[in-house]
Amino acid sequence: MSEALKAVAKKITEAEKILLTCHRGPDGDSVGSLVALASLLKEHGKTVVLYNPDLVPRYLKWLPHAKRFVQQLKKKARFDLTIIVDCGDAKLLGDKFPEPEVTGEIVALDHHGSGRPFGDIFVSEPSVAAVGVLVAQLAALLEWPLTPDAAQGIYVSIVTDTGGFRYPNTNAQVLRLAADLVESYGVNPASLGERLSQDSSRGRYRLLSKVLSDMEVVLGGKVAFITVTPELLKSCGASWEDTEGLINYARSLKGVCCGVLISPSKYGGVRVSMRTRGGVVDAGKLCFALGGGGHPGAAGCTLEGELPEARKTVQAALSAALQ
Repeated sequence: MSEALKAVAKKITEAEKILLTCHRGPDGDSVGSLVALASLLKEHGKTVVLYNPDLVPRYLKWLPHAKRFVQQLKKKARFDLTIIVDCGDAKLLGDKFPEPEVTGEIVALDHHGSGRPFGDIFVSEPSVAAVGVLVAQLAALLEWPLTPDAAQGIYVSIVTDTGGFRYPNTNAQVLRLAADLVESYGVNPASLGERLSQDSSRGRYRLLSKVLSDMEVVLGGKVAFITVTPELLKSCGASWEDTEGLINYARSLKGVCCGVLISPSKYGGVRVSMRTRGGVVDAGKLCFALGGGGHPGAAGCTLEGELPEARKTVQAALSAALQ
């Protein structure tokens, strides 16, 4: 692991222009890791561009550098190095990912248990709770002290991917890192926690009420499905951002070991998200078999076709896994 990160550190020291990006549909781990990297790289004289075709979610826009993300690169943009975070499969980058003559060499930093390696250097360490941990390790290898902005980004990365230190991926390593961010770099957990969880829209509450009343529990009470459609969002006055975290309500139901959120993908097909508990179902393994991937407790995939067919496919796979 350290040798792989040493190779990444060497690439960073040699590069001047660096592109930072992640999978489409940025989340807390990816955005937190990227803004931390951006802060560190800029602090050491690198020219940095933050890029993703999709917008940063509303609940993360307050992060330092988050407003610097661009959805389209300049025509003549050229980079010495591209760093991709929180992505274990190149297809998750979408069809708008720039060509090799634009990206330069590619480094991928990931922590999912299942993946399909790509790029010039692919670093994946499933034992770390979030990519923010890898960013902190990379900074230590480079002997770069964390900036206050980088510390905030890393904290958001780890707190969102561990579910506020409640998910099974929470370990001593990530708790030590969080404590160091608070003690040595001035991170305020209460303040950041408020920013991550407050200011929900009325549309989100209307949507939450609807999906909870319509939630379907199947397979002997072990699986709960939540379905979200564009029509439902419109009727509730909600947006796709308002679906963030809804799946956790399905997983939290008594007796349920796997919560599933299923919805049409804006890129085509059907998007499936899974959250498990109790170790009964390995969501990462199951979603990997369906063309996606992730962790044992949190994973996802995109299936071709329409909602009814996708739902049948997912339920059949879960039925087999439970047996």
